[in-house]
Amino acid sequence: MAPHYHRLALASALLLTLSACQDEVKPVEEIRPVRYTTASSSDAASSQQFSGEVRARQESRLAFRVAGKVVAKRVNSGERVRRGQVLAVLDASDYQLDSQAKAAQLAAAQANLQQQQADLQRFRELLGQSFISQSQVDRQQAAVSSARASLQQAQAALAASRNQGSYTSLLADSDGVVSEISAEPGMVVAAGQVVARLAADGAREVLFQVPENALERVRRASGFKVALWADGRELDASLRELAADADPATRTYAARLQLAASDDSVRLGMTARISALAAGGQRAIRLPHSAILDENGKHYVWLIDGSNKVGRKAVQVARLDSQGVTLQSGLAGGEKVVTAGVHLLRDGQRVSLLQQ
Repeated sequence: MAPHYHRLALASALLLTLSACQDEVKPVEEIRPVRYTTASSSDAASSQQFSGEVRARQESRLAFRVAGKVVAKRVNSGERVRRGQVLAVLDASDYQLDSQAKAAQLAAAQANLQQQQADLQRFRELLGQSFISQSQVDRQQAAVSSARASLQQAQAALAASRNQGSYTSLLADSDGVVSEISAEPGMVVAAGQVVARLAADGAREVLFQVPENALERVRRASGFKVALWADGRELDASLRELAADADPATRTYAARLQLAASDDSVRLGMTARISALAAGGQRAIRLPHSAILDENGKHYVWLIDGSNKVGRKAVQVARLDSQGVTLQSGLAGGEKVVTAGVHLLRDGQRVSLLQQ
């Protein structure tokens, strides 16, 4: 019996050993292939871009100084004009009639003054003959003074009337190009109503609109690059003016850039792309949209370490656009960042790198 029990015990021990070995077998580790990019910083990534238009440094909004009906339009948009050139004309017939009436009043005032002066001379002669008193002469002297004041008033009224008549012609206030003219024959305009815009010759600048969330970035920018859409040239520029109030319709702030160098080939109306460079030489990192993992409103990326294992890293996003994502913080540059399949990874997982 003892040998039989011995064999049973040996068989049981062997079965237990085999079972333990099977429990110790580990599953094959999954190695997921991933695409990646190396994070790098650049000035281009740290810039924010806007669309703008080349405008004249000096732009005049022209209006008639009197009301009336437009009877002639002498120029069209895009035409070059000289200082003093007539752009449009109002019907001046009413102003001409008023000037004629004021001229008649002036003639009457002149005749009245002459009559009062002649009467004063006669009064003085009568006073010398003791036919009248001194008080009568004094009253006549006052009448002469009043007539002289009336004459001066009539002269001023005629001058003002003639000025009003001259205001029926809208004149260019400088050499330049008519960028817009809305005055058309038959239109009735009010005094001060803008009917034309004139871009003066001289310096050119770039006008663009800044949204509220980019206002501080533009204000603190270290510089600006202006790329002209027409020929791809890139020009340096500096901020000349930033509006204090937002446009009530668009809720954006108008900004004007002064080009660092004058260039006659920079023409009015050219479309430009403006890049506002970050202040203090800051450089930002750009990543593709696919590299960002968004969970509960927070942003993460997967970093690949030296042993090809991934780890999740929190980052702060500065802005997103159609080209990618600009990071505000979280990466220093030089890290390998997974750019595809970020939702399929887990911390510590080993990956294989696909060719970039």
